Amino acid sequence: MRSCLRLYSSVSQPKSHVQFALRRPLFLPTTLKLFSTAAAASNQTSFAFSYLVNSCGLSPESALFVSNRVTFETSARPDAVVNVFKSHGFSQSQIAGIIRKWPPMILASPERTLLPKLKYLRSVGFSGSDLVQMITFSPYFLTRSLEKHLIPNFSRLRDFLGCDKSAVTAIRRSPRILLQGFEATVDVIMWLVKYHFRKLMTSYDHLEKVVEKTKGMGFDDPSAAKFAVAMLPVMGMSESMWERKLDAYSRWGWSKDDAMSAFVKRPWCMTLSEEKISAVMGFFVKEMGLESSFLLRHPTLMSLSLEKRICPRCMVFKHLSSHGLMKTKFCLTTLLTISDKDFLVKFVTPHIGEAPELLDIYREKKHMAMGALVP
Repeated sequence: MRSCLRLYSSVSQPKSHVQFALRRPLFLPTTLKLFSTAAAASNQTSFAFSYLVNSCGLSPESALFVSNRVTFETSARPDAVVNVFKSHGFSQSQIAGIIRKWPPMILASPERTLLPKLKYLRSVGFSGSDLVQMITFSPYFLTRSLEKHLIPNFSRLRDFLGCDKSAVTAIRRSPRILLQGFEATVDVIMWLVKYHFRKLMTSYDHLEKVVEKTKGMGFDDPSAAKFAVAMLPVMGMSESMWERKLDAYSRWGWSKDDAMSAFVKRPWCMTLSEEKISAVMGFFVKEMGLESSFLLRHPTLMSLSLEKRICPRCMVFKHLSSHGLMKTKFCLTTLLTISDKDFLVKFVTPHIGEAPELLDIYREKKHMAMGALVP
């Protein structure tokens, strides 16, 4: 583009024309985008693209996105899907939003996929407006098996809460319970009661404030398992202690926003001691030569044991790398998060012949008996 401009400006023209030409590129991106969209659309099966725009109300960009993922040459199935949604109270804009989020929905079977699930959800107590809100928010509900997922999930929640009405209320407030199941959340709650019961023994008003404060930090789904974990530092740490944790991360280049972002990804980050934060950061930065931003992208690694997992495995990795024994690329997070058995199978036992000292390196760092290292 710059070379074209130089060429254009070198031609003898009135000054005003040159200035006009030099200003025009500022408007080219939008123009080019429109041309590229139209050109791409012309290469699509025109019926599908036109149908999505004219019958479903999608924008040309959204219709192009959807038509790249699903194809159809008649309106029979799409019409049937749209009619099912309309008959259940969905507006055209809501139907368009569902199709944008989940393109295969436009070709779903009304008889096998849509109607049985909608009928079941209505039968257990969800109103029409409930279903519109839930499915618009997360159309993936309708992709899950009725017999293997939706009914068992609802039944377990109903049994836990005591009646259909309570289960419907819980799902209405947090639809992900039905989509993901609630066992993980219940397990975390039971863990909190078992190991942190004293922290939970507080007034309802205080607990409600903790929940609202936790939500304000970016945890928007109280039914998610990590929400309960995030509540621990929120209710258990003073403001001064919270600031000390943030300072511990800032010494390694993290901003306050960075630390909060990691906290949302992995709440355990803010339960670590200042010493643990410094030790893990120091190891990855000084020993492994990584930027601290690596841990910002993978905050799960912060909560791993430095002595029992991070150090032994990284030492094996460095030894293999320095001797040219790492033949394939792999993700360091994989190396650190797989099970001990898988780590040995993938990174130790295959290289014993070429580097028998790997056993000593791993055993020294992990303090394990040699017999436990190699099956």
